[in-house]
Amino acid sequence: MSDEQNNNSQAQLDEMFLIDFEQVEQVSAVFFEESKEILENLEEQILKLEENPDDVDQINLIFRKVHTLKGSVGAVPGGQLLGSLSHEFEALLNRIKQEQRSVTRECVDLFLQSSRLLKVLAEALREKREVYPEELSEAIETITRYGSFQFSGQRPTPRKAAPPKRAASHSDDEQGVWLSMKQLNEMLKISGELLVLKNFFNMMNQTVNFRTQPELFERRQNDFSHNLTKICDQFQGQIQGVRKERAEESFQGIPVLIRQAATELNKQVHFEMHGMDLMLDKSLAKELSDCVVHLARNSIDHGIEDQFERTVSGKPSIGQLSLEISDKNGIIHLIFKDDGVGLNRERILQRALSTGLLTEEEAVPLTDEQVYRFIFNAGFSTKDKITTISGRGVGMDVVQNTVDSYEGKIHIETTLGQGTSFHLEIPVPQHIMVESALLCTWSDYQLAVPLMSVSHITSCDQLHVTTVNHLRYCQYGGMTVPLLNYHEMLNLSVYEQDEKVKSSSAVFVRCKEATFALLVDKIDGQTDLVVKSFGKIINQQKGFKGISILADEKVTYIVDPELLLAVIAANHQAEAA
Repeated sequence: MSDEQNNNSQAQLDEMFLIDFEQVEQVSAVFFEESKEILENLEEQILKLEENPDDVDQINLIFRKVHTLKGSVGAVPGGQLLGSLSHEFEALLNRIKQEQRSVTRECVDLFLQSSRLLKVLAEALREKREVYPEELSEAIETITRYGSFQFSGQRPTPRKAAPPKRAASHSDDEQGVWLSMKQLNEMLKISGELLVLKNFFNMMNQTVNFRTQPELFERRQNDFSHNLTKICDQFQGQIQGVRKERAEESFQGIPVLIRQAATELNKQVHFEMHGMDLMLDKSLAKELSDCVVHLARNSIDHGIEDQFERTVSGKPSIGQLSLEISDKNGIIHLIFKDDGVGLNRERILQRALSTGLLTEEEAVPLTDEQVYRFIFNAGFSTKDKITTISGRGVGMDVVQNTVDSYEGKIHIETTLGQGTSFHLEIPVPQHIMVESALLCTWSDYQLAVPLMSVSHITSCDQLHVTTVNHLRYCQYGGMTVPLLNYHEMLNLSVYEQDEKVKSSSAVFVRCKEATFALLVDKIDGQTDLVVKSFGKIINQQKGFKGISILADEKVTYIVDPELLLAVIAANHQAEAA
């Protein structure tokens, strides 16, 4: 064969290998996408099986997922280990089905460990890196456990055929990375309505003369204004919805983490979650989930005792953990509790002294909660022995940093021997906040009171007004409430003359269980405002949540009822002292 023929043959071989390589890359890309979807909620499906170990449909669902994973990885270079583990996983599930076995706790432990390893191996393939020795060792050990797995003394339990369940339909409306197709379609619908409204506006100007047909022009203008308001409200609602998701979606991995940590530390815990239907900002939800991870690890390792210690102290052998999340007046409240040993003040204080965080003189005036807060310091730990769960002082500082980044607060309640509660308060992130408000004029200022807080509006000449200890009061709903303008609230002293007050108006503002009346010169109407935070030009003002600029370019100060009530209370306490 000539050199030219050899070169041509070699070129053809090179081209064949190049094509094969491209096909392998395409197959691998498909596997990575498919495995991510399968493994994302596999642990959640396994936990459901633990709750109902004889659920044939759930066993079949997990079996299909693992079978698909095993089949997809066959064409991926380096995927033999993942394929072997998937095969053993599938084989045990098949045994359970054929022998009509109940899924035991040992099965669930093995399945959860396998799920975690499958994620690790899939990630290694995606990153095109070698599997670390410890990962390889654990994977081989897990495969070996499958080979020698026995259902210890368990007898097969005959199962009745379960009624067929309707398959969950995953329509295109629920797909999407940043927003679902349903949300996108709603926005397209709104954009279409805006286009129609734009055409209506142009036609109105072209076909109706406001000088010769004032009544028709006014009617069409009102129709235009009404439709524009409706579309703006719809669009604002859609935009706010895009940024939110149910808390359950962000916290769905927490039960798995708690179970794995408890198993590793040979402890038994029962975990409950409440308020998972709450809609949260996606970025905040992710960070709160990370906080709960560290709080849970800390509680299981430091707080929850082992079964012997709990029995000796008269507690149930199973430790109790709970997570509750709620939204009250624009503040996210996250409460994580355990019924463990509680925080040991002296132990924390001694560790803080030994690590040089404070001196003995500085320690004397500290309150209990100030001492407890040392656990949030980076590198701080009361553990002498480092474990895979804790001991390095990393974790609780992440919680503190997250709360600080949102300008939130952490409250700690603990009782030695009974447990600890961590209460996180985080203001709801306001990217664009629209407030329906009542516009008022006071002196040279324009104020806006949120309509949700307004309980009543009346002229002051219809009120019975009295002055006691330099403060003005009026009767409302059988209650005596303060009637003051903003300046009087700041100084807790009235200065307006009675004649001036009688010509003014009173806006009764409801805040939690308290009510007060804001004295204003006149009521201007109501509108929707875009709330902007106080910037460098206009400094933060007491009792206000922000400002807004109206069409006349006048600055409007938006009242925060809770802050304004806090101003009155703080000034009253200062005067009493």
